[in-house]
Amino acid sequence: MKGQVKERTEAKHEYHAAKESGQTAGHVATATVRDSNQVRISVNVGPQSKVTFNVTYEELLVRRKGRYELSINVNPRQVVSDLVIDVFIKENRNITLLQVPEFRSSNEIDFDEIDEISNLTQVQRTSKQELHLHFAPSESDQIRLAGNDKSGLGGRFVVRYDVDRKNQPESEILTRDGYFVHFFTPPEVKPLPKHVVFVLDVSGSMYGKKMVQLKEAMNAILDELRPQDYFNLIEFSHPVTILNLDTPSNSTVIQPAESSPWYDQPPVSPDPALRTVPDNINAYPATQFYINIAKEAVEKMTATGGTNIHDSVKAAIELTQKAVPNNSTETKLPAPIIIFLTDGEATVGETGADKILELISTDRDGGVPIFSLAFGDDADLKFLKRLSLRAGAFARKIYEASDAALQLRDFYRQVASPLLTNATFEYDKEKVEGKVLTKQKFGLVFSGSELVVAGKLISGVERLDGNVLTSRGNYLLPVPGENPAPIARDTEDNFLERLWAFLSIKQKLDQYEAGRLESTAAAAAKNASEEKPAFEVAKGDALKLALQFSFVTPVTSLVVVKSDDGTANEKEPSKVVIGNEEEEENELTPYVGSSYHNAIALQSVSTAGSAAMIHRYSGMMAHRKKPAGWGFAAETKESAESDSDSDAVLDATLTSTLETTTPEISTVPISQISWLIPELQGNCSTDDWQCFKIGNSSEVQKVLSFNKSQNVTGEICANNDVCKPFTTCILPEFSTDTSPDSFVQNLKCDVLLDGDKFLGVCCPQNNSSLTTRLEAEAVD
Repeated sequence: MKGQVKERTEAKHEYHAAKESGQTAGHVATATVRDSNQVRISVNVGPQSKVTFNVTYEELLVRRKGRYELSINVNPRQVVSDLVIDVFIKENRNITLLQVPEFRSSNEIDFDEIDEISNLTQVQRTSKQELHLHFAPSESDQIRLAGNDKSGLGGRFVVRYDVDRKNQPESEILTRDGYFVHFFTPPEVKPLPKHVVFVLDVSGSMYGKKMVQLKEAMNAILDELRPQDYFNLIEFSHPVTILNLDTPSNSTVIQPAESSPWYDQPPVSPDPALRTVPDNINAYPATQFYINIAKEAVEKMTATGGTNIHDSVKAAIELTQKAVPNNSTETKLPAPIIIFLTDGEATVGETGADKILELISTDRDGGVPIFSLAFGDDADLKFLKRLSLRAGAFARKIYEASDAALQLRDFYRQVASPLLTNATFEYDKEKVEGKVLTKQKFGLVFSGSELVVAGKLISGVERLDGNVLTSRGNYLLPVPGENPAPIARDTEDNFLERLWAFLSIKQKLDQYEAGRLESTAAAAAKNASEEKPAFEVAKGDALKLALQFSFVTPVTSLVVVKSDDGTANEKEPSKVVIGNEEEEENELTPYVGSSYHNAIALQSVSTAGSAAMIHRYSGMMAHRKKPAGWGFAAETKESAESDSDSDAVLDATLTSTLETTTPEISTVPISQISWLIPELQGNCSTDDWQCFKIGNSSEVQKVLSFNKSQNVTGEICANNDVCKPFTTCILPEFSTDTSPDSFVQNLKCDVLLDGDKFLGVCCPQNNSSLTTRLEAEAVD
């Protein structure tokens, strides 16, 4: 059965309605975790039934630091007898770089950039443009790679590669079925000088390990500044301090207009003149002299006070407008970028998100890009994404892990080498439909990156010409007849059309995130002043395209419901777009029994075997077999905190096949057992079980999740009944003919799993035996 993509709320309501009526159903929505793109699959299925999700997805690989990288997440939670990953790479250009590191057992960053091929990976080069990688670790290899842990592999299989850039033009155009996609890779010229403003959170929540890691990262980042660069350091907590590296005592300190009731701060004058950046403030050249002073200043930073985001962002923007070179040889500073790091939400001064965002003009011409870093779980990542999108940049999450300093350095390296500014894609107006082009203007183009533009051709046009205008010259597209543009090969029909739709949806959702208002009053005023705000129009356009092309996005989701006759409404397979997702309330809550709900990694749906074909424009297909007894991937704290790169993209096809095996006895959803009361206090419930009370009893019962009910042992029951986990034997009589006391006295038993005790039921072999027994008990 193929699911249907509907508006997000409508799809969710349809799924929950089906679940409440006891129907087999599935629901798919977007989510993401560190270093992977992920969807959530919610399943409602009766006990002793079987659900199989066949997942096929396409992913546009994003080029960063001079290479494409594919990460396949593998987490079977057991040693698998036949675990295989096959990766097929097919390109139009010669493949010049290939790295396949040893299987990684963690998410942590590794800066080992050497060309290497894992000993367990076989490489077959079928041509200069095609590769086949085969990874098939034996059971002993799996145990060794897992650190002698017999619970199996848990980590990532990583493939990095790139193609020939030296002997071919920067542009590559693909045309097919009336659509085109244009890939542009900047030439590796000398990086442009830059003025970097580092804005660092030193509030009290940064105390301890975070501050140590921040200092470690900044020491390394300062060393990576180039001699032609300029920089400034701003630290903020309750006040905002622009450090004077020549005379630290003359540093500019900006206090908020009001003192915070939460911190011991003296009263502050609201005089605006004392709360602005002075004119002609110095920016410092990246000489070894000033780098050493900056390192000393960073080392002296201490964590204390609140989080004044509004004034720190305001000061950074003003600084880029008022700063002058701190030497006599330069008369003008290079183009500025702001790197903003915080680990919390705004608590000092102006804390409203809409007011802070008003600091950034919606007119991006000449604006300053703000790259945001959300350090840890308490940082407001959603707000920082909106801040950076509005400023023409992107945000990243820095995880609280041992490699946090490396994460910071890795982020900086992505933006450390701007090669071009103001890149504008222009095409022959008589050959393309201008109104449906994706983004054509890019403020900064970094070393090792790639820009992608897609659009629709005028009817009858098969070739395209034009150029890319930049601050450092123009780059012509291949000239038809002399250097014909390659045609995408081995791709599905209308693939480029789907890629155009995918990019359009993502960019419109970015426009919505950048412009939307959180304040109800502000939104109402905005709606009253305009026929329809631009950000609402962008969201509506994204929704229309998502429904037209059956994409699962932050505004749509997929639902499949098995009807009584075992059929479902057929529709085209659906895809997933990862963008700036809006979390749903209770979306991560695990349920038990017939309505278990959890997160399942898209690249880890099953793990016994896998095959992938990689092509930047023909996509990647992954097929895996599921080993017997393998359950859904459990949600972790890290995965629950969604992280989505604003430029990360994912296109997935999901076809849900629900196969129901008729159980020997009739069952009902656990929600129909009115006397089984969820215990909501404390932290008793986990991903593997949920806590309940039976009637008025004060005793808490652990109810094992359905997919964890294998390999349990139970008490001996009378009447030839079998003690089973409660979730595998929820009988209709429990909700109609059985009282709590009767259940405890006659049917309750205990099952054990790994030494822990869970609620069980003496399950009869058929319905009639329980009915007869209940009637006999009633007579007695």
